[in-house]
Amino acid sequence: MTDENERTYILIVEDCDEQGALLRHTLMKHNYIVKVAKNGREAMGLIQEEIPNMVFTDILMPEMDGFELCNEIKNNPDLLHVPVVLLTASWDMETLLQGLESGADLYFFKPWDKGHLLSRTEEIFKAGVFRIEEKGDQPLKVQFGGKQHSIPLNRQQILRQLLSTYESMVNEKKKNFKNQLHPK
Repeated sequence: MTDENERTYILIVEDCDEQGALLRHTLMKHNYIVKVAKNGREAMGLIQEEIPNMVFTDILMPEMDGFELCNEIKNNPDLLHVPVVLLTASWDMETLLQGLESGADLYFFKPWDKGHLLSRTEEIFKAGVFRIEEKGDQPLKVQFGGKQHSIPLNRQQILRQLLSTYESMVNEKKKNFKNQLHPK
């Protein structure tokens, strides 16, 4: 068993009690220390008490949504090293671009796959977070859907996020196909 001081602390920010409890249970079963906040404001209060090793946040929440929370974390020099993972049921390009603009490190689509979520969580802790920190680095400007987006991530982060998003979509398509072939 891992010493309590060596365990990794993950903050979940989720306004749906069931979703928060399910994610908390999944992560705690894998020896993570987990706290849950109902919105971004409550999460920032918990972060001031103790900086987590990672934040999982829903996007649509009252008071402070997941994009705003991610921006607060990634624009704070004391917190920008904290990986932020967005949890969303929105599979649209605009949501993905907003996540990239907010500086999110990764996306998980709801309903999330437990094995995929756990393997990606471990991967983030092994890979670390690669932020643009050198002076003179400018956010990447992207034109999409008639709007300009400013993405404050480096190319490796963008590629990792896009590949992970693609992988999530492929896994979801496989699951749907399997369910069509073998209905329950």
